[in-house]
Amino acid sequence: MDRTLKTAKRRNKRRSNRNYEAWRRFSPDGTTCRFCPHDNTQHLCSSGQPHFYRPATEGERRDPSVTLYRYALPQGGSALVRRMTAAKHAELITAFCTACAEAMQTGQVLCYQRNLAVGEMVGMRIDHKDIAVAA
Repeated sequence: MDRTLKTAKRRNKRRSNRNYEAWRRFSPDGTTCRFCPHDNTQHLCSSGQPHFYRPATEGERRDPSVTLYRYALPQGGSALVRRMTAAKHAELITAFCTACAEAMQTGQVLCYQRNLAVGEMVGMRIDHKDIAVAA
């Protein structure tokens, strides 16, 4: 899967602040990368809120103010699920080092990639052809 990042065409202050705060929590000293000797100005980063989905309760299904999503089941059909946030702050999803890429004469170098707790389904168990929610 291609994870290439490009610099944004327009500046977005909210995204920049979110990425910077995520970088500060990611970096051991607040500025230097954990995996290379470069600082945050030499990296292209993307950040986001870690989340997962769980089956919706009956009360949530009846409540019009709750946002629910339709989860496609592997054997066909679907189930209503609710998105749950797994962390208080946004975290880095990817960090590419442009300085390392220049040194290696390549397009980009991936320093870090998070792939846990991003859109995973939890609490769903499939018994034969029926769907049961694990308690």
